[in-house]
Amino acid sequence: MTIKELKQYVENKKKRNAAKWKQETAIHGHCKPFTDKDYSKNSELIFNGKKSYRRKFTHSVLWNSTK
Repeated sequence: MTIKELKQYVENKKKRNAAKWKQETAIHGHCKPFTDKDYSKNSELIFNGKKSYRRKFTHSVLWNSTK
């Protein structure tokens, strides 16, 4: 595959993806960011020690809540 063919392939792939995303956006609408309530609902606290903790975002909770 030459550089010209590669550039053409990438351009065609971008056009295909853009058409696909346009169809999906027409069906489902645009994505909206999480609200504070959604973020706190889908995250959990992990305690590393007695005084320190960090917040971990759990993606599996999202799938369970949409069913």
